[in-house]
Amino acid sequence: MKKLLAFILLVTIVAGTASAVKSNDNKELTGEWKYEVPTAPYGYSAGVFVFSEKDGNLVGEVKFADDYKIDLKDVSYAEGVLKCGLYVDYNYVTIKAKIDKKSMEGTVDTPEGAMKITATKIK
Repeated sequence: MKKLLAFILLVTIVAGTASAVKSNDNKELTGEWKYEVPTAPYGYSAGVFVFSEKDGNLVGEVKFADDYKIDLKDVSYAEGVLKCGLYVDYNYVTIKAKIDKKSMEGTVDTPEGAMKITATKIK
């Protein structure tokens, strides 16, 4: 019985620690990021990502220069790597980027091919 209680206590501590680490990682990502994709079509080549947490999960949206917004799908952030996607003109586009403090660099996979993306955290 004592072994069972010790095991339950250990599992609870490990789960709590993992949750705290996940939350700290998310704090590195949450906020506003000004991005550029120089080879993207006009209107999509620059804007702002807004990342936040909702019910313990990461969510985000993209704001374009004309105040048009698109929700990000399947937002995940682990070990310094952001992964997400969004629908642009009925096409699903995926983003994978490495975060290093307040800068982001990666690729956007589109039907037209891969494009380089860079971003800087502004808030």
